[in-house]
Amino acid sequence: MTNGLCALATQKSSKLLRENRLNLTPASWQLWCFALLALALVIAIEADFFEQRIPNLLVGLVIVVGVALNVAGPANGQEGMLGEFPGALGGTQAVFGVLVGLALFLPLYMVGAMGAGDVKLLAAIGSFTGPVEVVGVAVFVAACGGLLALGLTVARHKSRQAWANMVLIFNSAMGTGVAGKGFDATRQTALRMPYALAFGLGVSAYVYWRQSGHSAWVTF
Repeated sequence: MTNGLCALATQKSSKLLRENRLNLTPASWQLWCFALLALALVIAIEADFFEQRIPNLLVGLVIVVGVALNVAGPANGQEGMLGEFPGALGGTQAVFGVLVGLALFLPLYMVGAMGAGDVKLLAAIGSFTGPVEVVGVAVFVAACGGLLALGLTVARHKSRQAWANMVLIFNSAMGTGVAGKGFDATRQTALRMPYALAFGLGVSAYVYWRQSGHSAWVTF
């Protein structure tokens, strides 16, 4: 099913690029960005639920489409898909968004608190949003992930194990843990939560936040 959805995404993105080279307004370009990113997140959530992984094929495809949209789309001030005056950021900013997105969650992966697929998914989202907006996306995703984890931990009475895992993560980050006793999110998690769901909620919340007139969280 995931491969079929990826093929659909490829078809849609190809159609978009053909139209973009002909005539695509900033508003319609923004809608295409929202639609394709939403489709990618739906595929990621479906894969995480049923396969317990986020396919590298999906991540790679999202990066290619995100960069292509920001290269071929109308400039219109180059404020990105979430700006007040939406317009393509250009290839350099799109690639920079991938690198910033990768760097933001990489420390969590290094201490075993997050899977590699989740790290790469944020990097892929950065190809759409650019380096500035992906910081805000990461904050909202982390907040939604924390709330979901807290709710599930309480509901399933796993608070003791969750606390023990947090201690392991902290010790691993500080380098004070016992050798061989680091935390592994794939084996020691207190509960299985498809983190792609946190991505879906977090991205949706951040898009709503920005489209409601709030400024980006950081500028650089």
